[in-house]
Amino acid sequence: MGVTAPDRGLQPVIPEPVRGRPRDPRTDEAIMTATRRLLTDVGYDQVSMDSIARAAGVSRPTIYRRWPSKAHVVFEAAFGTDSGGAALPRSGDFETGLREFVRGAVAFWREPVVEAATMGILAERRRDSELHIRTQQLLDDRIRGELADLVRAGAEQGVVRADIDTDTLFNVLVGTTFYGALVDGRDDTDHLVDKLCSLVMQGAQAREKE
Repeated sequence: MGVTAPDRGLQPVIPEPVRGRPRDPRTDEAIMTATRRLLTDVGYDQVSMDSIARAAGVSRPTIYRRWPSKAHVVFEAAFGTDSGGAALPRSGDFETGLREFVRGAVAFWREPVVEAATMGILAERRRDSELHIRTQQLLDDRIRGELADLVRAGAEQGVVRADIDTDTLFNVLVGTTFYGALVDGRDDTDHLVDKLCSLVMQGAQAREKE
């Protein structure tokens, strides 16, 4: 799931002018691959710029020319490589689309690389409130827009209320799946999807006119 972040501190990348030789995409990919492997093998705390450089076969300055800190490298390795993501299903059924969205969010948060990166970056931000990671958002605007389209179609069909705030619904779904997948962790994916979708449907269903 090409996942936008609920945290507004995570800002989009602002391209910088290219000076000297252009960046080699093979070097970038080697760094990203090494970072993802280290995250799953040793965890965020044990990852360092030195270990990334050794695993990628590059120098520390090569990494620092691209990213200002470990947190920036990790964020892009975990979240910045798939800006497209899978589109929501066009089944024509609101509840089916909702379940696929929630299932995709749970699967995203439970990716080993995503899990290791997320918890580490949250800790970094707690230690340094000035940390601003300039990279693409976790869950991009296209996915937010597709959820809005799903809700709009459901309202037109009379399945859900027309006054649903889709931004709030988006945050509820992303936040709850994050907590359920990475913090609580008691429910398997099917159970978490069932519970969350049931709650959303109870609150979102169109009311019959009296």
